[in-house]
Amino acid sequence: MGKIHESEFREGRSHPSDSFLRPEMFPTVWCPGCGIGTALYGFLEAGRDAEIPVDRLRVVTGIGCTGPIAGSLALKTHGVGGRSPVRFAIDLKARHPELTIGVFLNNADLMLSGAEGLKEAGRRKLPLTVIVVNNFVLSVSRNGAFPMTPYRRRSRDGRFELPFNIPDMACAYGAAYVARWTPLREGWMKESMADSFSVSPGFSLIEVISPCLLYDANGGRILDSIDRMKYYNDHSEIRFGAATANLDLRRRKTIILGVFRDRSRKRGEERP
Repeated sequence: MGKIHESEFREGRSHPSDSFLRPEMFPTVWCPGCGIGTALYGFLEAGRDAEIPVDRLRVVTGIGCTGPIAGSLALKTHGVGGRSPVRFAIDLKARHPELTIGVFLNNADLMLSGAEGLKEAGRRKLPLTVIVVNNFVLSVSRNGAFPMTPYRRRSRDGRFELPFNIPDMACAYGAAYVARWTPLREGWMKESMADSFSVSPGFSLIEVISPCLLYDANGGRILDSIDRMKYYNDHSEIRFGAATANLDLRRRKTIILGVFRDRSRKRGEERP
């Protein structure tokens, strides 16, 4: 998505998601190779394939790199920086049950307010699609850890911070559908988003493993985006139904991808 330029719209070149996009916002602010655009495109394509009317599809975003998603879309969006995007989406869904709502979170959203929102979403069993773009970015301040710095920095007490086991947390909070993908598995990711639209009751969480391309965890170097994506693709493996307790990224050399919980399916029904 990041490579589509406004002039291409003016010249009459169409895009499958034209009706969802604001051409004046292209090219986007995201770095070439960033998975945020791929995740957003997958969500829009899933909505289009599901024939969800534009006026019934809503997107909620928070702060950080996923925040500009709201400004790039022609459909009704809500940028709620400073508040919990998940809680905002819960209130919106409770008032307008006919809406299909996608909530895009980054690590800052998740750590500052999103986790409590997920807990409430699980308790209220409202159908929401929560997409967490995990870019492995945290930060350390004088007062402790804050969600904005390179992967595997230590906080003041000497412990490692993110990444952690987001699928397991979602299951603990009562999610009805839980999956994890990388941007290079865009087809599977889009299918999970489409599946999540029909899950009810309960919220769906899809983690998108998309490490920030600007940071090298050890040396702080800027890496080539293709090499970086290839590394995470080569070190991932699809295992549907894997136990979420075994998905902690701090303890595994292999990134396990797949759908780990799907309560919309009948017991014994297998995925392809």
